[in-house]
Amino acid sequence: MVEGATELQNRPDEAANIKLGKVSIPSLFRDLPEAVIVADENRRIVWANNSALAMFGYSIDQLIGNSSAMLYTCEADFLDVGKALVGQSGITTQHNYEREYRRSNGKVFMGETTGGPMRDSNGGILGFFGITRDVSKTRAVERLMSKLFKVSSDQCRGTDEKIRAILKMGCEHFNTDSGLVSWVRSDDYTVLYSYSDIAEIERGSRFKIDNCCCAKVLAENGPVACNSSKDNGCAPHPCYSLFVLETYIGVPLIVDGELFGTVNFTSPETRAPFEAGDLELIKMFAAWIAQQLSIEKELNRLADVG
Repeated sequence: MVEGATELQNRPDEAANIKLGKVSIPSLFRDLPEAVIVADENRRIVWANNSALAMFGYSIDQLIGNSSAMLYTCEADFLDVGKALVGQSGITTQHNYEREYRRSNGKVFMGETTGGPMRDSNGGILGFFGITRDVSKTRAVERLMSKLFKVSSDQCRGTDEKIRAILKMGCEHFNTDSGLVSWVRSDDYTVLYSYSDIAEIERGSRFKIDNCCCAKVLAENGPVACNSSKDNGCAPHPCYSLFVLETYIGVPLIVDGELFGTVNFTSPETRAPFEAGDLELIKMFAAWIAQQLSIEKELNRLADVG
């Protein structure tokens, strides 16, 4: 066990005293928002900053003296990174890579790491450092965008199938059970498309929009989200006739520059609070759906002309 293996966030002045040989670990690493982990030449952890403790869920005492292999999902990844850090010539260089890491609670996340050597004054390798940031959400959004493009550009699918597929992807991303596309005129809320793991609402079903979440969406002319309807005043919703709802995220649906209706995703269970990125992402879902409706509208116009 390395001397000073204590909770550094409680005694931050000790950070500057952690050393590899005669080289002190810079105390400026302590407050970086990215996770910083320093290991010796055998890749045993000798220091970690507060962000690393928060990211991986360990105390400093649980990390110090242990192999950094404990942070990877499998030994093969740990060994591959080691080979990359030390090239075939034996010269250690800085290296950028993405790997799946495992938190102390067993949850896996994708991390983007910049790693490299720490040398003494003669160029000898004292150990290694790694600066990691969690890119799980970024990569998830990238995969989602790729799927949305694939669905929307699939000429073998009709509009109905495409929109239902988009709603399904929205449910998977937002961790909800149901998705709806509505057409709103005056006080009438008409369901045009729906997807649900529980019970789908029949197309053409009509409801009064007064005092429901979608009314709030239209009044605010922007996305609205709540992860507990009781706490956030998002009830009622048309789906209440089928099952009680707790989670809601919705946005106005604009087609060809005009208000058409809403797109929303709901669930009968509470979930973790939505983030700002979710409010931006549902706008993108609405934009993809609007594009499909606009294409369908134009095709119908051309058919009428023909």
